[in-house]
Amino acid sequence: MSLALHTAPLAFRRGQLDALGRAWLSCPALYSAEMRACLALRTLGRAWVQYREDRAIATGENLIGAENAAERDAFLFLLETALPSRTHDLVGTIRRVRSIAIRPLAAEAAATAAIVEASAPELDAVREILASDKLPVDPVFRVTTLVRTLRRSADVDTDPLGATATSPCWAVNLLAAVDGAPFGLNPLPCPGIVSRRMFRADVDEDARRDAIVENLLEALHQTLCEIVRVERASRAFREAFDNLRGNSRLYSAWMLLFGFGALTAAQLARALPCTKAGAAKLLRQMQDGHFAAHRGANQ
Repeated sequence: MSLALHTAPLAFRRGQLDALGRAWLSCPALYSAEMRACLALRTLGRAWVQYREDRAIATGENLIGAENAAERDAFLFLLETALPSRTHDLVGTIRRVRSIAIRPLAAEAAATAAIVEASAPELDAVREILASDKLPVDPVFRVTTLVRTLRRSADVDTDPLGATATSPCWAVNLLAAVDGAPFGLNPLPCPGIVSRRMFRADVDEDARRDAIVENLLEALHQTLCEIVRVERASRAFREAFDNLRGNSRLYSAWMLLFGFGALTAAQLARALPCTKAGAAKLLRQMQDGHFAAHRGANQ
């Protein structure tokens, strides 16, 4: 795909996201602090899904579940180190996830430390390349150059899959989940801009560039959709529960549930915080209003 062919759709999508960001995210009256926190939770969830895909982690779909705590905690630690400042929206989100999730066992904590120690150099390497003033300005050629620089099996024609097994694809997407600006995109979270296939030794440059264009457009589209989804979820709830008392915590509970996707009463109690009985009551109210579904004994 030539520069002329990919410039227009990318510019259009970036313009959409920029306009929406200015109209909503910069205005507390239109996009409240609770809505931003919900958006950050959903962004963290997207980043976790992408991280698991990039590192071929089959278990631990639920970010706050007990399954695969070592990988989850390593992901949170690496993401936290990638944040540019303590005022980033994901700072509070990471803290909240840690407060809700079950504390890891000693063996899990040790495994987390080992993963972080092995992964930190890769993350630093990607950050160093992104900081270079020699990278192209255009997002597609910028990411293409980044992938080409990070490939480790360019000379291994007999093992095209070898590149994907050890590629720092996860580190690129982790940094994009923090901020798309270093990649020439909007200054908003854009996880999923690259895939492991792009690091394959048997993929020709045209196919690689076309795949990068598709991933960039999809990442921008998903970020745009997430902003809208949170606003619609908030508005729908306010319309359905328009007579809530001023001290009601139902709306806060809904924003947390929509952000995480699923919560037990115990998890919601730790997130708000409130008593487990109070959290169970809030979940029942949302279920009665068709804003929550019962999935089992604890959900």
